[in-house]
Amino acid sequence: MIDVRRALPDIPLIASGGLRSGIDIVKCIALGADLGGMAGPFLRAAVESPEALAAAVELMADEIRISMFATGSANLKALRSGKVQVDL
Repeated sequence: MIDVRRALPDIPLIASGGLRSGIDIVKCIALGADLGGMAGPFLRAAVESPEALAAAVELMADEIRISMFATGSANLKALRSGKVQVDL
């Protein structure tokens, strides 16, 4: 993701496929994505009930908020501009 962002700095970059949590979304944005998309967790919850879907959405939002707080990111711009250490 970092290399793609460097190669295409002005192109919107959307991370999707295999994302399962708000933490995954935050990681993708920190690595250079403009946004992240997922369907699986929401579809599984929607099959169960409308209440389960609402709970899944709330959990995802909470994970994103907590992750941003833990990284000291007040907003998505701050999250994108933060230093990321990549272990290879």
